[in-house]
Amino acid sequence: MNATINLENKHFPVLLKELISIISPLYGGTFIDCTFGQGGYSEKILESKENNIIALDRDKDVLSNTSKFYKKYNKRFEFYNLKFSQIDQIKFKKHKIKGIIFDLGFSLSQIKNPQKGLSFSDKGKLNMKMGINDFSANDVISNMDEKNLTKVFKVFGDEKYSKKIAREIVIKRKDKALKTEDLVEIIDNVKKYQK
Repeated sequence: MNATINLENKHFPVLLKELISIISPLYGGTFIDCTFGQGGYSEKILESKENNIIALDRDKDVLSNTSKFYKKYNKRFEFYNLKFSQIDQIKFKKHKIKGIIFDLGFSLSQIKNPQKGLSFSDKGKLNMKMGINDFSANDVISNMDEKNLTKVFKVFGDEKYSKKIAREIVIKRKDKALKTEDLVEIIDNVKKYQK
C-alpha cells in the first residue's frame, strides 16, 4: 500500500534545533512564545515535563491549534490572543521566565490563505489584517492620503518609486475600489515605465 503524504499545509518551524540548543529547555523553566502560530517551538519545548509555555499570537486562526495544547499539556500551557507588543497585559508573578521566543514573519499556511490577503498572487480584496489589527490593507489603500501612502511604501516597503505608486493609487481609486490585482498592476506599470 502506498501512502501519499500531503506536506502542503504542514508547518516546519525554522531553525528548531538551533533554537533548542540556545535556550536549553532540558533544565526546565517557563518560556514565552510570542508568535505561537502552529505551535512548533512550543511543542518541542513542552516535550520536557519541567517546562511551561506562555504563548501569544495576534492571529485568531491559531485558536484552533491551542485546544490540543490545552488538552495535552494542561496547566503547563497558557495562550493569549494578543500582539506581542501587548505582552505587558499578561501577569507573570507566578512564573520565572527563562526565555522569550519571537519567530517573526508569516507562515506558508498564512500566505496561502486567500482570506488573509497576504499574497500578491491572490485576487480579490486586500486584507493583511492578521487577526486583531484595527484596519486592513484595503482601508489604507482606499482612504490614506497620497503623502502618507508615499511614506508607507517608502518606509515599510523600501520602495524607490513610492511617490509615483501612491499617486497612481489615488488616481485609480477614484474610479473603483482597488483589489489586490489592481494594486499589483499599478506597481508593475509604474516600475515598467521607470526603466
